[in-house]
Amino acid sequence: MTDEDETAVVQYAAHVVSKFNRKQSEGIENVAVLKALMKIREEEAEKRRKQQEEEQQEEEKPDQKPDTSGNQQQETPSEGQQEQPQKTYVSLTKALQLDGVDASYRKYELTSAYQASQSYMVRANSGNELLVLHVNLKNSGNKTTECDILSKMPSFRLTINGETSVSADTTILLNDLGTYQGKIRAGKTKKAVLIFQVKKGSVKSADSMELEVKTGGTSSQVQLEG
Repeated sequence: MTDEDETAVVQYAAHVVSKFNRKQSEGIENVAVLKALMKIREEEAEKRRKQQEEEQQEEEKPDQKPDTSGNQQQETPSEGQQEQPQKTYVSLTKALQLDGVDASYRKYELTSAYQASQSYMVRANSGNELLVLHVNLKNSGNKTTECDILSKMPSFRLTINGETSVSADTTILLNDLGTYQGKIRAGKTKKAVLIFQVKKGSVKSADSMELEVKTGGTSSQVQLEG
């Protein structure tokens, strides 16, 4: 990290700390609670990363040679076997259990780095690139609404083209959808993001995407279109 990068990070961290300082007029959060929640999310993200690595290692193992002895039995579907039920999709608003605010998917982008502000940037790990989902949080009501997604502690897993499946990164971005907190005035829209790390070159285009959202023990599937 260069001196310039370090200075930028320090300035950004100072801004974040001031946001959660109870002694300032704009301080609105309990720092201890926030740290505890972020620690839990980081632990969950680490577990998911290890699971992905294990799954990738299994996929890279050479295929077993077929049995040529003639003793191999062909599997046949059981009589009366039922087909897998179709998935039920819900809106992102319902998946996040939001009240008074509508969440809607806007677009995605593949990039090596996401510029959150002039003083903070998220870079992809070596060999990866970032898939950034852009989401709108809109207050369609006639009065200011408090939007508190952080307290719900949601987790996100994205499936791309029915093949690649990755979990959202835990970030300290002020516009991270998973940790978003703030007031949205009537008729106004706030922009949020979810950031995923994918292997560089593995996703040429996202023709179909499904987002699994887990909140309060409930798992929901959201089909992203747009």
